[in-house]
Amino acid sequence: MRDLLALSSCMFMDQFKQQAAFPDAVDISTIDGMRVTWDKGWGLVRPSNTTPSLVLRFEAEDQVSLDEIQAKFRMQMSKINPQLKLPF
Repeated sequence: MRDLLALSSCMFMDQFKQQAAFPDAVDISTIDGMRVTWDKGWGLVRPSNTTPSLVLRFEAEDQVSLDEIQAKFRMQMSKINPQLKLPF
């Protein structure tokens, strides 16, 4: 089961890299997941190295920017898998 979940998170990331759209981003890096940078912050999603799950990180200059970045990730991730339970 663990291998299936790990495979599932890697498959999700492959789809996410191909389909996610962040047209207002300043920079997008797909090394070890996907990190999207804007003027006021960034978001990252990647498969965990130790558990069969996705790791999410967000940082922003202020709460409004953080909420906006998380909303953009939530929207794009939900397009890939609407059943995801996101912790943000």
